[in-house]
Amino acid sequence: MTAVIQLLLLASFLLLATMPLVALVLLFARIRKRGPWGMVLMALSFVVGSCAGGVLAWSLVPPDWSLPFRTTMEAAVNAEKYGHAIEHAAENILVFVTFASVVGGTLCAGITAGSLKLRSTVKPMSLSRETNR
Repeated sequence: MTAVIQLLLLASFLLLATMPLVALVLLFARIRKRGPWGMVLMALSFVVGSCAGGVLAWSLVPPDWSLPFRTTMEAAVNAEKYGHAIEHAAENILVFVTFASVVGGTLCAGITAGSLKLRSTVKPMSLSRETNR
């Protein structure tokens, strides 16, 4: 079970680490080819949402947990140094923070995609003085 959790954490951290790179590549492609901004906005909103979700989740960690985030990441994989109880708690905290980051990023990217779709399907009102005859 510990190996599965560590693999999920690694995959989630890789996803969260590569999304800024994806956003930069899409931004560069958008600038070079003058294409639409939709994909760039969705990638950037995923990055912002995942950061916000992670910060929110980390702020919900109980106050009796005194380890900083970097030490928590180290404690999640090093039972010899920190003990099994601390390792287990650190794994649970990191799974919670990672899950909140991915959910926050997905929600923000989904909301952005929905608003872009809504914007493209809704036609603006005409300001002309003519009425329909």
